[in-house]
Amino acid sequence: MEYKNIIVSTKEYVTTIVLNRPPMNSVNLGIREELFHAVTELNNSKETRAVIITGAGEKGFCAGMDVSDVANITKGPNGNEIMNAISRSTKPFIAAINGHALGGGCEMALACHFRFMTDHPKAFIGLPEVNLGITPGWGGIQRLPRVLGKSKALDIILFSKRMAPADALAIGLIDKVIPAVDLMKEVTAFAAALAKRPPLAVAAVLDGMSVGMDKGFDEGLRLDQEWSNKLAASKDAVEGITAFLQKREPVFTGE
Repeated sequence: MEYKNIIVSTKEYVTTIVLNRPPMNSVNLGIREELFHAVTELNNSKETRAVIITGAGEKGFCAGMDVSDVANITKGPNGNEIMNAISRSTKPFIAAINGHALGGGCEMALACHFRFMTDHPKAFIGLPEVNLGITPGWGGIQRLPRVLGKSKALDIILFSKRMAPADALAIGLIDKVIPAVDLMKEVTAFAAALAKRPPLAVAAVLDGMSVGMDKGFDEGLRLDQEWSNKLAASKDAVEGITAFLQKREPVFTGE
């Protein structure tokens, strides 16, 4: 697929997806189609071990749905399909929140496994839909309480709070606040460190945790055991143990 609304690049097992509709990178049909295609492809790619999602420009990570594109709302993959593909991926996704992350933009960040945000004083994150008499529609109602707990999530959603980076960090909505000039450098370094971890073991942790949270503790344990049996017979397990005994850094291949 030719990408016109996003930019996808891969270097040393780290793939960066840039939402390319500045200044606010609002989500239209094109972004939905291209992002869903990219995430699906990356989930099956051996050349990708970690994924960064960010926005073009300095003003917006993503401002959610493009209201001017509402005529296309029933076409293509819907927001929940895309967010589920991200949150259930066996590759770690990192949101590099370079500006506003509102509505669907906040939901996209919530779908990622890690969230790092710029310290820009005009950057805000939140789910303001109730102000318009509607509700978050791409998983925010379900994911926010899993991150913050029920009462904090209700407070943010029901009062349509838009949070500054420091406030979002204080309650655990994001993982780190980074100076704007260093955001991509630090996020890329974090992704590179993740990419050096054993890919199969990383996939096992992400898959087991996702299934456990979605389908329950016992189902998560069942999947953990399946992965444990699979990993025991993997080349990466042999490499990890061999490297430990030889006192050297392991080189994992994902096999």
